[in-house]
Amino acid sequence: MEDTIKIELLTPLTGTFLPNEMEQDWEGEEYHELEEEQVLFDGEDLIPYVSEIQEKIAEYSRVGHDDDKTDNLMDYFDGSAAIKEKVLSAVPSVKEADGVLYGCTILELKEYLETEELSELCEYLTGQYSDGWGEGFEQQEIPVEGGELCIHFWRPMDFEFQQAKPKVSKEKSEKQENQANVPKRPKMQLVGQDGNVFSILARANKLLQENGQGQEAKEMIARVQKSENYYQALHIISEYVETELSKDFQKATKTQKKCGKEECR
Repeated sequence: MEDTIKIELLTPLTGTFLPNEMEQDWEGEEYHELEEEQVLFDGEDLIPYVSEIQEKIAEYSRVGHDDDKTDNLMDYFDGSAAIKEKVLSAVPSVKEADGVLYGCTILELKEYLETEELSELCEYLTGQYSDGWGEGFEQQEIPVEGGELCIHFWRPMDFEFQQAKPKVSKEKSEKQENQANVPKRPKMQLVGQDGNVFSILARANKLLQENGQGQEAKEMIARVQKSENYYQALHIISEYVETELSKDFQKATKTQKKCGKEECR
């Protein structure tokens, strides 16, 4: 099977906590008194209950399915054919980000959606969370310490989808940081300037020194001094400073790495 794309869409998550001492008589005049005893939780308050919430989502999502299959909200989608073709699954979950618990819709795609398609899909998911899957799930009481918790995947005031930031491994993060700390090659024009190789070398050396690349400058000079001809010297300089020859050099280097010197003719 071809590789698929996974995207996490985050939405605000809230909860209603019902203490154990709360009387379970919801009829008559006592309703308003009981309602006042409820405690409303936001995403930050819900962090300690993430395991219980995930367990209840898994349990609720298996209802009505055989062979331990779980809910896929795309099974009920009746919108455009293009979205049906591109989106393999939309699975409800929760995700912690920056100390806040969010509702999380995990999308598995064959290919990226166009802007209009993503808008249509989000509108459909809004309906599922406000008057479909989410409406059913918020009626599932989750036993927690001291009482029961009901989770709301939708609320009218600030409901909107945002894409979760992809996780970056520590190794990759350090590599990106190191790459960010590497100074960019200074630019130097060859055309229309003094064509004397020593003059060109002196200009390149000055640019590198000003760019905080003194070690690279020393390495460049040593290599140029060992070069066999004028054109080889120019290509070496173009490895350290960006000249009109730099792109051609990079292209030739990639070709050599790809097929090997003896194979390329």
